[in-house]
Amino acid sequence: MNNYNKKIDGKSLAKETFYALLAGVVGIVFVSIFTHNWNFIALIKAFDPVLLLLAFILMFIDWLIEAYVLKLIAQMLDYNIPFKECLNVFLIGGFFSRITPFSGGGGEPFQIYLLSRDSKIKPGDSTAIVAIKTFIGTFTRITIFLLLPLWLAIAKPNWHLSRGVNILINSGIALTFLFFSLFVFAMFKPFVVEKWIDSITRKRFFRRIVPKEKLETTIQQIHKVVVDFENARNKIFSANKDEVAFTFLLSFISWGLVLFTPVLLMRGLGIRSPWPEIVITALIFYIASAYIPTPGGSGTAEVGILALFAGLIPQPLIGVFIIMWRVFTHYSLIVLGGILTLKDFRKKNKKK
Repeated sequence: MNNYNKKIDGKSLAKETFYALLAGVVGIVFVSIFTHNWNFIALIKAFDPVLLLLAFILMFIDWLIEAYVLKLIAQMLDYNIPFKECLNVFLIGGFFSRITPFSGGGGEPFQIYLLSRDSKIKPGDSTAIVAIKTFIGTFTRITIFLLLPLWLAIAKPNWHLSRGVNILINSGIALTFLFFSLFVFAMFKPFVVEKWIDSITRKRFFRRIVPKEKLETTIQQIHKVVVDFENARNKIFSANKDEVAFTFLLSFISWGLVLFTPVLLMRGLGIRSPWPEIVITALIFYIASAYIPTPGGSGTAEVGILALFAGLIPQPLIGVFIIMWRVFTHYSLIVLGGILTLKDFRKKNKKK
């Protein structure tokens, strides 16, 4: 990440963003053709403006909560980061997670880098801050996911989902639990992971590619980061139990806002499907699409929403619902986060 400004230039940013938006356009066109309805302007005008505004407010509050959780965790390590800076870090991380494949974790390395660069936080501490925030968010999502048995009992048998959609759902669920388990192991056993890395990097293959002195320096740097991370993690969880519990509460509230956004959008279109089914279906979508190998799940996610929500939304309305939901929760972050990333990149180039 030290070569951030060298590796990420304006052209590469524009290219990755273009691919993400192009994949989204392809998905939206597919949905439009399948639903046989191109009159989106009239349907958007049919939205209840109050509910549409409320859905936007929920999304915006979710952003604020995410940034505030980042600030709270940093405060547990005695770093007082301005809220505006935390919001920028979250939005830029959200942008990168949406233009890189596998949206489940593309933005965290950039958040770690930004915290280390702009807030003068030690790499081990910034890694601990972002890792613990990720742990809290994933734990919250999986805890809410315990509603799955209810979903299986009530909704799934009545949907007659295709074999492909079922594979997508089951793969997303399995990958989420697998990566979360590996993530928890790495967070609480970092020295074991360090030994694995040390063992791998000392293989002949690496010795032929990387000079011995540079390899030894890198191993020493990794050890320092791991030590700092271990100390930071212990400090956060041992001396700040009430604050950690509060961040978990905020994470549940944040996920509640995310999952209720499609409920408001449906109500804004006059759709009265039961809200528990909508919420559980939205959760299934987020779990299943987290590891889709397209930029941020663009394109494939739109098709997934169509398959999952087809039984809850009349066909003439599902296209505009998909577009509005993805604009609110996905493409708005690409645009805003992309603008902030470009400003950040230009500012650093000017300083150079």
